[in-house]
Amino acid sequence: MMSLSIGPISLPFDRLLLLICLAIAFIVGAVAAKKDKTSVDGRIAGIFIIALIAARISFVIQYWQEFQGNVWAMMDIRDGGFDGLTAIVIGFIALIGFVWKQAKGRQAMLKGVMAGVTVWGLTTVSLWAIKDTSQQLPHIMVKQLGGSTVNLSEVEHGKPRVINLWATWCPPCRREMPVLEEAQQTMDDIGFVFVNQGEHSAIIEQYLQQETLLLDNVLADTAGSLGYQVGSRALPTTLFVNGQGQLVDAHLGELSKASLKAKLKKLIDKEQENTN
Repeated sequence: MMSLSIGPISLPFDRLLLLICLAIAFIVGAVAAKKDKTSVDGRIAGIFIIALIAARISFVIQYWQEFQGNVWAMMDIRDGGFDGLTAIVIGFIALIGFVWKQAKGRQAMLKGVMAGVTVWGLTTVSLWAIKDTSQQLPHIMVKQLGGSTVNLSEVEHGKPRVINLWATWCPPCRREMPVLEEAQQTMDDIGFVFVNQGEHSAIIEQYLQQETLLLDNVLADTAGSLGYQVGSRALPTTLFVNGQGQLVDAHLGELSKASLKAKLKKLIDKEQENTN
């Protein structure tokens, strides 16, 4: 499962898990702090915010070329661009700092943080352990804009692939489309496939003409079956598939130049591991 949908709202599972663990940290910390008649919510929130900001800054530094000259893009965290290792290291340092400076409520804060981290760690490890690491790209039939039907798994077969699930009515899909168009035109060694969810060819063609988008491999999945089979009801969703047709990564939400570059780096690195 990549996302959880509640009415019109869809949340990527990893971000939902993070929010749940933060809530657990608040609850456990608040209960433990009753003894000392103090509150640790602010300190727990502070650790989380410091780690989040540091992780974003680290990501921006790593992909400075893509962010240079665009301050808004640096602050726009909707692309999911964070450096996980930086978040862990800085979060730990911030925890030590809060513990060192404020003795009152120290144990309560530690209990809260440890409860949240433990739930996150156990859930992440459990999901990794049960995950089918050789999950194949689903064999579904989709329509080319010319009207003929093709098996999705055969499109750009043999190449590492980026498969974008999108729709013309989806604002984030529309915003990220020029980023994907540029990548398709400059990266011949990776196949880019655009699988529209739930719309007919005439609507798709009209949109591409209006936006003057020059895209190859635009396909219509009128039943929206690809999103259902990969466990995502949110748009846009982007799948990253290796040369053997295995799903190795996914991104829910809008891709920026930087977040796409980061995902492609992981895809290429994994492809090289498989060939060595």
